[in-house]
Amino acid sequence: MTHIYQLHKLQFHYKDHLALSLDKLTIQAEKTTALVGDNGSGKSTLLNLLAFLERPTQGELFFQGQKVNQTRLTQYRRRVGFLVQKPFMLQGTVVDNIHLALKIQGQKQAAEKIRRVLKRLDIQHCAQSQAKKLSGGELQKAALARILVLEPEVLLLDEPFSYLDQSSAQALEDFLRDYTQQSGCSLVFSTHDRLQGFALADEVLALAKGQRVLTPLINLLHGKVVGNEFHTGAMRIILSNALSKAQHASINPQDIVLSLDALVSSMRNHFQGRVVLISEEGGSVCVNVDTGVIFQVLITYQALAELNIKLGDKIWLNFKSNAVLVF
Repeated sequence: MTHIYQLHKLQFHYKDHLALSLDKLTIQAEKTTALVGDNGSGKSTLLNLLAFLERPTQGELFFQGQKVNQTRLTQYRRRVGFLVQKPFMLQGTVVDNIHLALKIQGQKQAAEKIRRVLKRLDIQHCAQSQAKKLSGGELQKAALARILVLEPEVLLLDEPFSYLDQSSAQALEDFLRDYTQQSGCSLVFSTHDRLQGFALADEVLALAKGQRVLTPLINLLHGKVVGNEFHTGAMRIILSNALSKAQHASINPQDIVLSLDALVSSMRNHFQGRVVLISEEGGSVCVNVDTGVIFQVLITYQALAELNIKLGDKIWLNFKSNAVLVF
């Protein structure tokens, strides 16, 4: 397994505020990695460091196996494409903007490269449009085209789905999945939609208060540990082991088993609820179950057919005690 990034004892401060503290973190090359977490968790800060736009306050950052020379960040930036949440386009047409990006890096054969990337993103019709007058979805695609034409080794996206409607978001998901598979580019993106990140990415990195937590932060519950149980007020969840001061619990949506009756097995947690949503999510099926608390469960299409459930049906959630992560 190769890594595109390695971080060791890395910290970043905004003045006196510690925004990010990562003892050890690796990001796989030629894979898709999702960053999830609440506002202020450190997602954007981490992306800025990975894009070489910021220098860590302390610690080491490795890129492609080599320690990053902090005095030569411009050279590293040329190898990375970073699409910010609200991309800025210069005056002129879409083609003008993309051509300028190529010119700055001294690349030639601009016309053919631009034609290919616009076709790939299905925005050929925007080629001669004024970039600043594009709709939200077209603007984002044009800004992405400006990055992809440079063929970066790494593609970093900050909340790329935030301002897109459902159809546009699905189209972007499909494009990114195909692009990374065909190009071998490493993709790192941040998202507030934790289930979307979980479904789209090869690995999910969850951040809370600037630190990594070993859970995708889906099915996140708040409460306290009492003995070997986690109490939320609405339910009691049996734990295999726990930190006595933990205030949060999370259950991976793929570790929950749905059944028409409570399962008799080694699983110690069983809750009955009602199906309130069935939707597609990245090639799997997401089933939301209301037990008094809404749980999100990812299952296969085959499992859905075997259960033969529909909205409003009663269903059992079953999961092991060691499937519950507390922090």
